[in-house]
Amino acid sequence: MCSTKIAWLFLTLALPLDAATFNVRDYGAVGDGKALNTTAIQKAVDTAAAAGGGIVLVPAGKFLTGPFTLASGINLELAKDAVILISDDRANYPVLRARYVDAITAQDAHDIKITGEGTIDGQGESWWNAFRDDPTMTHRPYLIKFTNCQRVEVGGVTLENSPMFHLAPQNCTDVNIHDVTIHSPANAPNTDGIDPSGWNFLITRCHIDTGDDNIAIKPTRERTPGNKNFLIADCQFVHGHGMSIGGGSSGGLDGLTVSNCAFADTDAGIRIKTPRGNGGLVQNAIYENLTMDSVKRPIYIIDWYPERNAPKDPATEKTEALTRTTPLIRHIVIRNVTATKCPMAGVIRGLPEAPITDLLLTNVHISAQTGLLLYYATDVKFVNSSIHAAEGRDVTTFQAQVEGLGDSKSR
Repeated sequence: MCSTKIAWLFLTLALPLDAATFNVRDYGAVGDGKALNTTAIQKAVDTAAAAGGGIVLVPAGKFLTGPFTLASGINLELAKDAVILISDDRANYPVLRARYVDAITAQDAHDIKITGEGTIDGQGESWWNAFRDDPTMTHRPYLIKFTNCQRVEVGGVTLENSPMFHLAPQNCTDVNIHDVTIHSPANAPNTDGIDPSGWNFLITRCHIDTGDDNIAIKPTRERTPGNKNFLIADCQFVHGHGMSIGGGSSGGLDGLTVSNCAFADTDAGIRIKTPRGNGGLVQNAIYENLTMDSVKRPIYIIDWYPERNAPKDPATEKTEALTRTTPLIRHIVIRNVTATKCPMAGVIRGLPEAPITDLLLTNVHISAQTGLLLYYATDVKFVNSSIHAAEGRDVTTFQAQVEGLGDSKSR
């Protein structure tokens, strides 16, 4: 299990004491919100990298830019009132492998930071409108994407209005994301907040208000064979789809703690969404000390994704052969959770060939309009917990072994 005492979580990524500062204005950048500064910003980054690393400073002003790439040893620092304004002109985005390149990227790099009090604005509205008009359009760019990087820090900044995902550290190791504010309109399509995969992640004190998953751990096989050690604490989730694992989980996830977080008006709270054909082993997860207000489904653990593909009647489901991409979910602890004013208590739904196994809920109290659906699950234990539905059964079960709900109305 994850622990707040794991030493790597609290290492600070340090630049040398004599690290030089490279102000983007010194390389020709103009902060008027109109001039395109891609070349100037990239030159500042490249010069700093050639010098062995340093601070690339974006001062106060609005700096319009197309895509640019960071490098090892670089701290992209945004001063107070600094805005990196990402261009929404398609002409500034090459298309590679059937997708627009991402806005700010790094690959196979180490010791990278994005810090400060400024803002990175993806100006995503034109992208969202284009996607609404044509969902088959070329894949939209992410705001920030780090791939195969080590020792990454993102802290203090505001990320907003990404064309698609805001912050995607994929297959990265030793990542510290803290005190970041992420927001986009609640109806902005696919605007996930943070989509991490890899090893050793600490995500703390973030406020995430988006149009899709607030955080979605995506441990797909092609990124990392085995994702481990995620600690997510003291975060606020607003709108969006909650704290998610999946859709794809074929790379597996072992070790997640979500602690001291608050959810308001999200589609889900605790969300694990894995399908046949793109599943894997998800185990050893702890969700603790959570509050949820007006969350559509506080607990939403389902091996049918998207859910519209699931039969309404679980008795009609057919057992399929186990494969390496069958979702397996086990050893989950949920404790000290209070959820009120919820439309539905939730869904816990495994598969006939792979029931959800070993789920312990302690001091969990959910008040909702309708109850909890619990299908294909074994060794589910409620301790000092309650599910209260205003309408119908508190809990509806099918092929489920459940203990400890006492007088709750159930089938």
